[in-house]
Parts: sequence; structure tokens; C-alpha cells
Amino acid sequence: MRRKLIYVFYLLLSLTMAGCNSDSGEEVISKDPEYPEEPGGTTGDRTVWSFDVKIMLDEMTFKSYNSSVEDINAKLKQRFKEVRELYHGKKEIYFEADIEFVPFFDETCVYNCSSQDILNNAIAYRGKYPYLIVFDGTVGDFTNEWIHADWTGWGREVVCISENNIGKPDANVTYKILSHYKTSRTLAHELGHARGVPDIYAMEIKQNQVNGQFFTPVTCMMNNCWEGDTWSEYSQLLINHNKNLIAGEKGFQPLEKPLYPNSLLLKVVRGGKPLEGAEVKIYREKMYENVVDPIPNRQKTLGAKGEWELSPVTLFNGPNADIAYGVLLVEVTKGDRTEYRFIPVYELQLAYMKGETENYIIEMELKP
Repeated sequence: MRRKLIYVFYLLLSLTMAGCNSDSGEEVISKDPEYPEEPGGTTGDRTVWSFDVKIMLDEMTFKSYNSSVEDINAKLKQRFKEVRELYHGKKEIYFEADIEFVPFFDETCVYNCSSQDILNNAIAYRGKYPYLIVFDGTVGDFTNEWIHADWTGWGREVVCISENNIGKPDANVTYKILSHYKTSRTLAHELGHARGVPDIYAMEIKQNQVNGQFFTPVTCMMNNCWEGDTWSEYSQLLINHNKNLIAGEKGFQPLEKPLYPNSLLLKVVRGGKPLEGAEVKIYREKMYENVVDPIPNRQKTLGAKGEWELSPVTLFNGPNADIAYGVLLVEVTKGDRTEYRFIPVYELQLAYMKGETENYIIEMELKP
């Protein structure tokens, strides 16, 4: 009888301790319906594309977790489980394999300097790992800190997440940088860049003095990752193309080196026939500015064929050969008739990924 009472006492004690210590071991996530735990996970015997990531964490945030490597790794395990579930999808499977990112963190990954210093020396800190993720939960303890969630490629291959600081309210929610709120979705989005997809939200048009029309790009985690968890066909094709390759390996296509058909052929017709003498102007939206430049980038009077062959590289890329302009606005005028058409950069990239590597034809009909 005495032995049974002792057993019951220790059982109750262990349950009490487990309930109080929610910041150690597996995280207990709030059941707040506004921020539910993501369902999902892998099923069957699907292939897994797995990528190791090294984690760097600022010392102040590390101390806020009782300087416990075990506690940090428990948080990371849960966050990256959620990332894997976001890539897997809730209602449908998006990619040819399940995608996971496996975090590494120990005492050597704690830094006591500006997060900008880590970014500046990302290649050295990343070491043998294909990706580096820098968390800074206490922006302001050093000068010149990196204060955004951002991806840097070009050989650095680093994600910086530092906007959701400890104690900083966001939509009336205060949270830690490794908490469920925002962190997993931010990671999924930024690591989407690592797998080759640009920011789709940078292609939205909110101001347009040319004709007043706005442009809303395709819904995707690489657009606004807070308003859904779907992956567009654009993202699917780019990520599937890169499979389990990493930057520098043959066949990997980073976002800073976009692929297009060799040419864009614009055809203008009326009643199914080439429209000679049509005036064509092409305006551009610079990535992230969300504004159509009211000064045309180029213009031309069409000849007898009613055609204009253009270079996608010249239209969309900047001096660094990456995507500098997200959307074109084509204006076609003949007499008192004018038609417009938006051409997002992903339309041409999709065409390339689907096999139209030589010519992509866009036909515009000008009404009588």
C-alpha cells in the first residue's frame, strides 16, 4: 500500500512539472483559433528532398530561453516540422517530393554581435551547410542591425529573420522569434527563395498613371504567405525543377538567374489579320515598387506583319542579370482604339518551364 501511494505521488508530481514547463521539450502551442497549428505531414513512401540548415541565434534571445540548447532545439524541431507541413500542403500535394529543412544548432551557433556582421560574413559562418539562417530576436542591442526577414543568394545562401523581436507587438500579439506565430510561415517563404522562387508580391501593381488598372499576381506562399498556404504553379515548377540540388550544383537554377524563352513575339491583329501601323508602347513595373513607370521603356510602329520580336532578358532583367522588372504593361493604339495587356515575368518563366524555350507568342486583338 505504501509503495502504491509513493507511485501515485510521483506520477502526479511529474504531470504537474510537465504542465508548468511549457518552454522545454516539445512546445505546447496555443489553441487560439486565430493561429491554429498547421495540419499536414507526409503520407506513404514519398521521396524526401532534405536540406541541412545551420542556425545562428543572438545571445540575448538565447538567454531568454534559459541559455538552453535543448530548449532551442525543441523549438526549432517544431518550427521546421511546420515548415515541412506547409510545403506538403493541407489539401493537395504540390511537389514531386516532400521537402524538409533540417536545423543544426549548438553553443557555437550563438553570436554576440550585430546581425549585419553575421550577414556580411555569411559564407564563413555557413561553412559546410547549404543554408544559413540568422535569427535576431533583440534588434537594437547593437548598431547597424539587420531588421528584416530576407533572403540573400549570390553564393551567400542565407536567410535573416529579425523583424519579430522579443516584446514587439504585432497585430496586438507579443511573441518570441522562435514561437509559432509567424516564424514557420516566414521560414517557408524565405526558404522558397533558396529553392529558386522570387517574391511574387513584388509584382503587384498598386499605382498606374497609364490607364489606372491594377494587377494582382497569382496567389501563393511566395506572394502573401499570411493569407493562405497554397503554392502556385509557378512556384511548383521552379522548385520541382531544382529537385534536391543546391546552389553551385549542375542543373540548379537560382532565382537570380531566371530562364526565359529566347524571344517574346508580340502579334497585334484585328479581325484575325495583322494590324499594320499600330502604335505599341511598353511600360514596366520595377520589382517591389508596385508602380507602373509612366514613361514607356520602348515603343514601335508595327509593320505589315503586325509583329514585334522582343528579348525577355532585356525587358525583365537588370544589370546583375536578375529580375529587376516584374510586370510589363503593353499599350496598343490604332486610330481611336487602344488596348492594354499586363505581362508578368512569371508568365514567360512558366512558358519556359513548360517547354516553350524558343519563342513565346502573345497575340493582342484590337477591336474595330
